[in-house]
Amino acid sequence: MRTLLVSGLALFAMFFGAGNLILPTMIGVNAGEAAWVAAFGFLITGVALPALSMIAYSTKRAGEPHIGGRIGRHLGPLLVLLVFLSCGMLYGIPRVAAVSFEMSVAPVLGEGANVVLAQALFLAVFFAIAFLAVLRPNQLVNRIGLGLTPVLMLLLVALIIGAFQVAPAGHPVTADFQAAPVATGVIQGYFTMDAIAAIVFGGVIYSAMEADGRHGASLRRGMAGAAAVAAGMLALVYLGLVRVGMVGAGDNGAAVLSNVAKQLFGSNGQLVFGLIVSLACLTTVLGLLGASTQYFHRIFPQVSTRVWLVVHVLVAFALANLGLTKILAVVAPLNQLLYPVAICLVLVALLEMGLGRKLTWAYYLPAWVSAVLAVLEALNSTGLAVFAPLRTFLNFFPLGAYQVAWLVPALVALVVGLVLDFRSNPEVLADEPVRLNDDLTTPVSA
Repeated sequence: MRTLLVSGLALFAMFFGAGNLILPTMIGVNAGEAAWVAAFGFLITGVALPALSMIAYSTKRAGEPHIGGRIGRHLGPLLVLLVFLSCGMLYGIPRVAAVSFEMSVAPVLGEGANVVLAQALFLAVFFAIAFLAVLRPNQLVNRIGLGLTPVLMLLLVALIIGAFQVAPAGHPVTADFQAAPVATGVIQGYFTMDAIAAIVFGGVIYSAMEADGRHGASLRRGMAGAAAVAAGMLALVYLGLVRVGMVGAGDNGAAVLSNVAKQLFGSNGQLVFGLIVSLACLTTVLGLLGASTQYFHRIFPQVSTRVWLVVHVLVAFALANLGLTKILAVVAPLNQLLYPVAICLVLVALLEMGLGRKLTWAYYLPAWVSAVLAVLEALNSTGLAVFAPLRTFLNFFPLGAYQVAWLVPALVALVVGLVLDFRSNPEVLADEPVRLNDDLTTPVSA
C-alpha cells in the first residue's frame, strides 16, 4: 500500500505541470456558465485517458521494449521516439522550465531588469536542481511522492479553498464553449499532453512496482491503483482550478491565478503562486528527465545514463532560453499528430487485456488510419495558408469539424482488425511474470 500510495502521489506530481494549472483555470474564465459542462470534457482527456494509458502500459510483455511496438515494426518505434523527444528535451522539458520562469519570476522583475539574464540564471539553477535529483533514478519516485508532492498539494488546496469563498465573476461564454462545451473541453484536455506523457512516465512507475516485488497481474493491479490515486487527485484539483478561473480575471491563465492568489493572500500571494508553479514544473521535469534518459540509454546502451542526463539538461536549457512564445508555437501540431495514434494504442491495449487474447491487426489498422489523418490535422493546425484546404477535406469525416476526423475511421478499422485477429490468431495471452533490466525500462523473462 505504501508503494501504491507513494507511486500515485509521484505520478500526480509528474503529470501536474504548469500547463495543468493554466488550462482548467482558463476553462473557468472562458466557458462562463458552461464551465462545469466543459470541465467534464476536460476530465475525459486530461484525467481518464492518462490513467488508462498507465494501465495499458502495465500490459508490457516479456521481451517487449515498449508497448508502442505493437502498432508496427516501423510506426511503433517512430511513435515512441517522437513521444520521448516531444515530451522530453526538445519540447516538454524546455516548455515547463520556461513556463516556470514566466509565471513565478518574471512578474516580480522591475521595469529596468535584464529579463534575458534573469531567465538564464533562473533556468541554470532550475536545471541544476533537476540534474542532482535525477542522478539516482531509483530514488526518483520517493523524492517526488514523499518530498515534493505534499508541499504542492498544500499550496493548491489553500488556493482552491480560498476560491470557493469568493463569488463567481460572471464571465461571458466564448464562441467555442458556447457551441460545443464538452468537445471544446476534450480538446483542451489534449493540451495537457498527459495521455502522451503516460507513455513516458509508465516506465518510472512500472520499475517502482517491479522493485516492490510485483509481477504479472499483481503488477497490473499496482499500476491501476497508482493511476487511480493520481487520477482522483488530478480530477479534484482540476475542478478546483475551474472554480479559481470562475472567480478570477486576467488576460491569460498565469495572470488569473496570480491575481486570485494576491486577492486571497495579499502581498504574499505572488510568493504562494510562484511556489505552486515552481513545484509543479520541477516535479514534471524530474519525471520527464528520469524516463527520457533511461529510454535513450536503452536505445544507445554504450552511452551511460549520466551522459544522457547531461545531454538532456544542456539541450533543454538552451531551448528554454528561447522563451515561452517560441516554444509554444509547436504545441498544437505536436498534439494533433501524436494524440490520435497514442489513443488508439492505449485503447487497443486495454481491449486486449480484457479479451485475454493477443491482438495484431487490431493494433495495426486503427493506428495506421489515425496516423494518416493525424498528419493532415497537424499540418492544418500549423495555420499556414498552404494547408488551409485540408480543413475542408477533414470536415467531410464525421466529427471532423471538431478536429477528431480520425475517430470514426479508426473505430471502423478497429472492428476490421478484430475480425481478422479472431479469424487468424487464436493465441491466448499468458500471465508471464517479468522483471526489468538495470536500465529500468527493458523487461526480460523472469
